[in-house]
Amino acid sequence: MNVRAMRLNTRMFSSQVARRAFLTFIACALLPVCVLAILALQQVTSHLQEQGQRRLQQTNKQVAMGLLRRLLAAEAVLGPTADRGSAPAGRPRGPLTAAMWTADGSDRVLFGEMTPPTLTEAQMAKLAAGKTVLSTGRDGSGRVRVVVSRAVDPGLPQRGVVHGMVDPAFLWRFDDEVAIGADARLIILDEAGRALFSSFGVGQTLPDIVTRQAAQRVAGHFEWRDDHGEYLAAHWGLFLQATMAVPKWTIVLSQPRADVLAPVTAFKRIFILVIVLTVLTVFLLSGQQIRRSLTPLARLKEGAQRLAMGDLDTRVEVTTRDEFADVATAFNHMANQLGRQFHTLALRREITAALSPDRPLEDFLQVSADAVTRHLGLPLVGLWLVGGDPATLELRAHAGSGGRPGPPPRLPITDRELDRIRTDRQPYVTNSLQGDPRRGDLAWAAGEGFVAFLAHPLVVEGRVLGIAGAFATHAVEATDLSAFGLAAGDIAGGIDRKRVDDALRDSEMQTRQLQKMEAIGQLAGGIAHDFNNLLTVITGRTYLLLHGLAADHPHRKSIQTIDATAQRAAVLTGQLLAFSRKQVLAPIVLDLNEVMVALRDILHRLIGESIEFTFNPATDLGTAKLDRGQVEQVLVNLVVNARDAMPQGGRIVVETMNVDLDEAFLRQDGGGQPGPHVMIAVRDTGTGMDERTRARIFEPFFTTKAVGKGTGLGLATVLGIVQQSGGHIRVASEVGAGTTFSIYFPRVEEAATVTAGAAAPPRGGSETVLVVDDEMEVQALLQTALTSWGYTVLGATSPGQAIRLAEQHRGPIDLLVTDMVMPEMSGAALAARLIAVHPDLAMLFMSGYADYAAASIPPSRARVGFLQKPFAPDAVARKVRDLLDAVDAVAAGPAGSSAS
Repeated sequence: MNVRAMRLNTRMFSSQVARRAFLTFIACALLPVCVLAILALQQVTSHLQEQGQRRLQQTNKQVAMGLLRRLLAAEAVLGPTADRGSAPAGRPRGPLTAAMWTADGSDRVLFGEMTPPTLTEAQMAKLAAGKTVLSTGRDGSGRVRVVVSRAVDPGLPQRGVVHGMVDPAFLWRFDDEVAIGADARLIILDEAGRALFSSFGVGQTLPDIVTRQAAQRVAGHFEWRDDHGEYLAAHWGLFLQATMAVPKWTIVLSQPRADVLAPVTAFKRIFILVIVLTVLTVFLLSGQQIRRSLTPLARLKEGAQRLAMGDLDTRVEVTTRDEFADVATAFNHMANQLGRQFHTLALRREITAALSPDRPLEDFLQVSADAVTRHLGLPLVGLWLVGGDPATLELRAHAGSGGRPGPPPRLPITDRELDRIRTDRQPYVTNSLQGDPRRGDLAWAAGEGFVAFLAHPLVVEGRVLGIAGAFATHAVEATDLSAFGLAAGDIAGGIDRKRVDDALRDSEMQTRQLQKMEAIGQLAGGIAHDFNNLLTVITGRTYLLLHGLAADHPHRKSIQTIDATAQRAAVLTGQLLAFSRKQVLAPIVLDLNEVMVALRDILHRLIGESIEFTFNPATDLGTAKLDRGQVEQVLVNLVVNARDAMPQGGRIVVETMNVDLDEAFLRQDGGGQPGPHVMIAVRDTGTGMDERTRARIFEPFFTTKAVGKGTGLGLATVLGIVQQSGGHIRVASEVGAGTTFSIYFPRVEEAATVTAGAAAPPRGGSETVLVVDDEMEVQALLQTALTSWGYTVLGATSPGQAIRLAEQHRGPIDLLVTDMVMPEMSGAALAARLIAVHPDLAMLFMSGYADYAAASIPPSRARVGFLQKPFAPDAVARKVRDLLDAVDAVAAGPAGSSAS
């Protein structure tokens, strides 16, 4: 037995469970044993006491029997002596110390010395009857004298009586036959209750209880005590009536209580020892069992405390192979589940925290892959996203290479399994990675100990964004797949949210850019409008001066310089209007291949000899409805920019193509209508641009050229024209790899418009024209120019003055020439007022804004024209003549029909 293992640990009683278990164990095990032991003790003690008393009684009987045998032996010795009637003097006769013959009153000593006893008549009668008489008495010294008397001849009593005095040493020698013990007290009482023999010695008084108890019954037991101790006594009557003519002798044998009850005491001692050992064994076994019970409980408690403190790696080891082991297994499973859930929550929290607006998608994917590897214990994780081709997957992030120098080359699953994951949107798991021959070359995986692979689709609202895959060094369980699935869902949601955030951020940037462009456009449009009024006056006056001067006039060259400068300024204001998308467009159906062919010579002269120019037209290119001049301006600006990006020479390629744009493509450019488009692209091999420069190229007045080399309006004008025409523009550029501008215009199902020839010289007329412009110089210029062509001109510098002139004029007014933007009312409102007075009035509107080209004119009026400022007087004259001729044709139509 391992004593050390059974050592009682008192600390365990600090536990209430231990105390309850211990008390229960004691109550159930020790108390019944103790009760049974007490009952057994009582029974055994009683039995042992009875045995002791029986032994004492048996010893007493043995003493009595020994005494009887001695008396009989003395009688036997006396018989021959009586028969012979004589004996040699001085010869000892065995148990007798003396003998004498008594007859007829004469006494004769046969041997020894003795005084004949005094016999009673009853005793003499018994002698006469032939019986032996036993008599007792005391000699002079007080010692007991036992005499055996017998008739010599029972038939002749007169012959005499033989008396024999029994030897006290012979009579009271009991040690030879019975072991009564050194501390025993033997008392022999005669029939009168007098002590014949006593272990107390001569002269000592017998305890009164001894004589009293001996006199009460023939045999029995009693207890008594004196100064020497406590005694148990047994008394038994030795009846001698039949043999010695004596009623009885009482034999009283007393032994110390301790000696009699020594077996009881020994038994009690052994019993107590057994009880103590039993109790101790019960205590030790109880402690051992409780310790065996409490040790798992203590470990479970400690594990629960560690688990409560956040130590999710806590595990409890119990080897008892009982219910505690089952509880420990359940606890470890619970702790494992809690650990998995905690790591899953931490993983999801980390993935969510990685969704920063300033963090690129690639960083988010890498952080997510690292988090999955760290929290789920997967040694190698990869994230594959759907690329440009929905049927392909691109590895975008991986973590935990497991000793491999690079990322895993591909997903270790077949194409059919991959298609099933995409179609069913269900996870895939294999725990026999090395045993499947379809897995390809996975020797590196075997070297790393990878035995399993799991893949989970990245799904958001039914859309598969990609697949998350991971290698494992252990068999994948349901909990592993569940945690991995939650992580895949969070990653998929993060990818979708990141893309939405990026799209929103791009949209916000585009919106801010558009707002900025709109504000600048409003400013540029307003400046262009005011400047166009000035340019209109300048170009108009120089036109009139040049037509009024001779070819050799000394001021003609200066005036031509003024006119050329005004034309250049008009081009600049045109760029401002194009940028602000307020330029008046004259769209026609164009074939961009034909436009490029017409511009080829001009473009060759612009780029020079050091740059190779190539045009790759599409053979079946569709048509688009555009303003030809604006398209030509776009192409010229792009080619010039390409030329400036290649100061050392290079190559410019212009190509056209039919394309179909979808919503995803247009969403990146700020929206639009999907469908068929015509593309024209300008590609160069120049220096290219970085991301920062590319983000600002369409800003007005932004230029990378040296001071004085550019206005910063070229690409801003291109953007304005393209957007005003309903198209889209996309830029692709890398530093050192050149730049490509791709422009997309909506395709139409119409044939290209044939370009008209050169404009004819203006013609005059005699009609009445009302000219209204709040700019006095513009109004005066128009009045002068139209008057020079023969028209009757009514001039007004405000709408109110024009209305008064129209009301006061007696004749008809054939044409209204008015500015669209005036302080009192717009040109359209003025026209509506004048139509009520002059129903056949034709109208020619002027403005520097394209917004007013489609002014709100009464729908019944079809003879309406528009001129964008600045313009030359001859352009006004042609437009006036065209409108007046159109009025006349309409007016003459019904009459002609009648005449015919």
